[in-house]
Amino acid sequence: MDSGFEEKTIMQMNTKMKIIGNRSGKIKATWQEANQWLNTIKDLRQGKGICPRGVYRFKTFEEADEWMTQILIKSFHATRL
Repeated sequence: MDSGFEEKTIMQMNTKMKIIGNRSGKIKATWQEANQWLNTIKDLRQGKGICPRGVYRFKTFEEADEWMTQILIKSFHATRL
């Protein structure tokens, strides 16, 4: 069955891609700085995670978004008390 779509290899598709910019400069952060930043975040969160562990199932993306919003709000308020 011919769908009218011509199959192309990945190389053929990549040759038609246009690069519109490059990152300038190098990342100057070191592993020690990243670790220090993560430890600061951990201290601010007081060792608590953002949401409870486990597997969560939702019927819709909207339901999942609403749940995550409520968890983030509770988490934010819990660290401010």
